[in-house]
Amino acid sequence: MKDYSFPTKSGFLLKTLTASMLAITLAGCLSSGGGSDDDAKPDPLAVTTTEGDIKGVTIDGMRVFRGIPYAQPPVGDLRFTPPVPAQKRTETLQLSSAFGSSCVQVDLAVIAPAGEEDCLYLNVYAPESGEDLPVMVWIHGGAFVFGNGGGEYDPTRLVKEDVIVITLNYRLGLLGFLAHPELDSDGGNFGLMDQQQALRWVKENAAAFGGDPDNVTIFGESAGGHSVMSHIASPRAEAENLFQRAIVQSGSYAPFQQTKAAAQATGQTAASTLGCSDAATAAACLRALPAMSFLAVQGSQVIPNSDPSSDLIPQSTQSALAKGEFNQSLDIMIGSNQDEGTLFVALDELTGDPLDIQGEAEYRQRVADLFAGSGLDADAIATYYLNEFPAGDDRLSLALSAIWTDSNFACNSYAHASTFAGAGMNTYQYWFRDENAPWTLVPPPAASFPLGATHAGEIPYVLYPEELMRSRYTGDTNELDSLAGYMVGYWTQFAKDGNPNSTDGVAPNWAQAASGQVNTLDVAAPASGSVLNFLGYHRCSYWAAPPMAAPL
Repeated sequence: MKDYSFPTKSGFLLKTLTASMLAITLAGCLSSGGGSDDDAKPDPLAVTTTEGDIKGVTIDGMRVFRGIPYAQPPVGDLRFTPPVPAQKRTETLQLSSAFGSSCVQVDLAVIAPAGEEDCLYLNVYAPESGEDLPVMVWIHGGAFVFGNGGGEYDPTRLVKEDVIVITLNYRLGLLGFLAHPELDSDGGNFGLMDQQQALRWVKENAAAFGGDPDNVTIFGESAGGHSVMSHIASPRAEAENLFQRAIVQSGSYAPFQQTKAAAQATGQTAASTLGCSDAATAAACLRALPAMSFLAVQGSQVIPNSDPSSDLIPQSTQSALAKGEFNQSLDIMIGSNQDEGTLFVALDELTGDPLDIQGEAEYRQRVADLFAGSGLDADAIATYYLNEFPAGDDRLSLALSAIWTDSNFACNSYAHASTFAGAGMNTYQYWFRDENAPWTLVPPPAASFPLGATHAGEIPYVLYPEELMRSRYTGDTNELDSLAGYMVGYWTQFAKDGNPNSTDGVAPNWAQAASGQVNTLDVAAPASGSVLNFLGYHRCSYWAAPPMAAPL
């Protein structure tokens, strides 16, 4: 299966979320005749980590530890270097309900610089008690340029199923991914290194919260899902056994990452724009710049690059999958949403007229932008999809959205699921289809066309507070609650034993991808069915051999 995922001028503006934690339970000692009511009992909110003691808080019946530093602040000489483990502490770190600082980014709500370089924090959410509990580590999305592990992400419903949830921040944008030949770590990808450092911290400390360090599931959406795919293909992550299961939510886009050489060329251009063009002083110059200065030159999205000299991601995800050079010991859950692309088309409307008002010429230009440099015949693709949407006031918006969905997400997700299943891995594919999904970034009234089951639409079902999820839903909330309950069950059961099916048989059965089945997540209840319906809906036979542009 070929991939032709390329950024558009609107870029990827996605969403963010986070959650995770666990608990310590120690029984009080009672002897026959020697015990007393005054015997000291351990404080379940007091935990000793590899860096020192911490004290958490209780929120909604969970033990919550927000703002734990998992690495030293990447500032000064540590800017543009791999993460360094957090320093030891002699005093107890008293935590609160507040999150640690977000990494440097543009706050989309007010379109203004936000965050701090001192941002490498994670958050642990744990039940009141338990031992050897499964650990779920959430990697947020946001096009690798925005987002954090706090915000709207709320793992309360996951934790109630006796799992620990951990959410984290990682460096974003150029501060997280700048590749430059004058840096000691010249391939960049610092944000992915941060994620792996957080996983090392989890491996070393999960037991202190009641978690099982040998039962870790990483899950993420969009850029977070893309990150999960990178870690699946990372020899370093496999060698260190950093996780055992993976959930890829809309993360199969752009598996052909650019090479380090191409990324370095982009990095040198950015450095020159910032006044750091002299090779002899470039590294020092880049480290001396104000952190916010990088926001002006980094663009609306970033994609990690492949670096053959490193065991982090020595080759693109697509290359690793094609060669069978990825971690095949994992259990995999992977999927996409029916209408991924509507979010990106709607985002353009926030700064301009709807596409259907601008007309067909603008539609064709956007398709050309989407496939620039791919070698594909963008105009033929634009015509094909117009024929798929022959009428209606929204046909241009819906056609462009479908191109986004099919070429970037759906067909790649199927191809990746097939590769994992073909390698004999426990693989479960989903297709999220609830067209009334709670909105995450663009409220429905802000779009001129229906968003449907759009990009990031599945996140609220597992990681939003119940009331917020319901308030943003446009359908029957009883059906919403039912589907959300099933999804929370699937996600947490998968984290427990690599099989999303409930042990009591209450939830509809989810067949493995190897059987040719995909689980449709829709109201009022999920249902497994032939993947042929999915392939036809998303025109995957067309994308298996898309039209190529005539040579110049």
